[in-house]
Amino acid sequence: MLSTLPKSWLPISAVILISFFISACQSTPSASDPVRGSQATNVPSTPLEIKVVVVTMFEIGEDDDDKPGEFQMWKEGQNLNTRYAFPMSHHDIYVNEDTGVMGIVTGMGTAKAAAAIMALGLDPRFDLTHAYWLVAGIAGVDPQDASIGSAVWANWLVDGDLAHEIDAREIPKDWKSGYFPLFSVKPTQGTKETVQALNGEAYQLNTQLTKWAYELSKDTALSDYPAMYELREKYLNYPNARKRPFVLIGDHMAAATFWHGKLLNQWANDWSDYWTNGQANFVTSGMEDTGSYQSMIYLDNAKKADKSRFMVLRAASNYAMQPDSLTAADNLAMESGENGYAGMQSALESAYSVGSVVVNNIIANWPQYKDALPYEAEKVTPDEDTLHELMTPSAAPVDAKLSAEELIKSLKLSGHVEGGFYRQTFKADHRPVLHTENGDRVNMTSIYYLLSAKSPIGHFHMNRSDIMHYFHVGDPITYYLLNQDGTLETHVLGPDPTQGHEMQMVVKGGTWKASKISTTGDYGYGLIGEAVAPGFEYEDMQLGKQTELVSSYPQYSDLIKKLTR
Repeated sequence: MLSTLPKSWLPISAVILISFFISACQSTPSASDPVRGSQATNVPSTPLEIKVVVVTMFEIGEDDDDKPGEFQMWKEGQNLNTRYAFPMSHHDIYVNEDTGVMGIVTGMGTAKAAAAIMALGLDPRFDLTHAYWLVAGIAGVDPQDASIGSAVWANWLVDGDLAHEIDAREIPKDWKSGYFPLFSVKPTQGTKETVQALNGEAYQLNTQLTKWAYELSKDTALSDYPAMYELREKYLNYPNARKRPFVLIGDHMAAATFWHGKLLNQWANDWSDYWTNGQANFVTSGMEDTGSYQSMIYLDNAKKADKSRFMVLRAASNYAMQPDSLTAADNLAMESGENGYAGMQSALESAYSVGSVVVNNIIANWPQYKDALPYEAEKVTPDEDTLHELMTPSAAPVDAKLSAEELIKSLKLSGHVEGGFYRQTFKADHRPVLHTENGDRVNMTSIYYLLSAKSPIGHFHMNRSDIMHYFHVGDPITYYLLNQDGTLETHVLGPDPTQGHEMQMVVKGGTWKASKISTTGDYGYGLIGEAVAPGFEYEDMQLGKQTELVSSYPQYSDLIKKLTR
């Protein structure tokens, strides 16, 4: 989090800031959240399968409905509403038991992070053997590489704590710094010999997974605020620092001291270059991630977790060094003041908006991604209905001009938690909000939504808002609506009204909805648009639980079992 390095002193303003974060992290849980027992008192016969663990480091105040830290947006956006007591770590665990997404708060620093990951990995209540791990937090950023608000996927984690240090007032005159690697006798000046990081000085993550996550999320729109523009303009000689927030790949340093300034920023670049033999480019700085990953290595050795599924996403809340017009001390004082960290809100939003693209895609494609990493996953094995369809040749001509993959790429669609693929295309945030019993909402939002032969089911879910559906192109999509009066409606949204297809369809709020497309259709996909009023928020959506739906609609149990996860 922010800019960090194990120096022997810490500015008092940083101490105050960090102390505030730490004291605020262990917040009081919401009284409305279901609670599961402690590890010792509530060990289920079958551990809960976790698909994604979102790792955050701090929260400010409460977990809900106040000024957010790293955790709050994930808790609200992913509906992490079931709390598991976790006294062996910093903060209780929250899970969406329907989707398999878990959120944790480790606390600040490598020690707390390592302890939290290890405690979770050994917790018998959860099956983490196939889980993906996403560290989603804020960071300091090198202005040579990126701007505040930007989101950075890491290939390398470099530790800034394992070192020798001589006070700068006692170093030889020809030394650049009093800080130099263990087992050496002076600062690094570059070496032709291969350096081996045997004690946790550097870790290389799964670079193929990093690239996959980046490609999936690189076009995510990131928030930008006037205060950020004003700060960016001070970095006149740093073109990347003056850009609007963007998504990139860069490497991360973790260390325990909040550091700041041009000289230490250069040290971080040199240090990262040294310990990775020139492979890493320092971009972001934080306090935890080498500790987290070291625990992942041990858990992987014990077959409790898969270290190749560990991802680090850091979003820039502040620059790691001052602009040319200020001294390091003056700039740090400004950052630590009441109006500091102009990029904080944007960074928190970027970590969520970029990270959720990846999380939602994993959940939507879990049948493929459970046993194979995304870049290796093959097409899902057809179910019995699909196999029957495959055995029945179609005489209809195939005239699709685009494949599902081409549409997904060109329309920048991401995996949806209910199944299929989507992208929000409009949000009416230019008009006054609507005051609903569930909070303020914009008047309307709109999305593209696509089902394909690879992801052919939109599983049963309910939205509080009314949704108008518009058919665009492709094969017909069959919709199943379970009404509150116990009746079932079936609609076919498609291109041919002469065949009984509807080209528009409304689903009223409070209706359970599922959809399905043939896996052997002419196009291999169906694309629609949806307009949601009042505007969509994830907390207004509920995924159907099979047992509860079967209990409420027993006459449709066979259908429900096919169209729920």
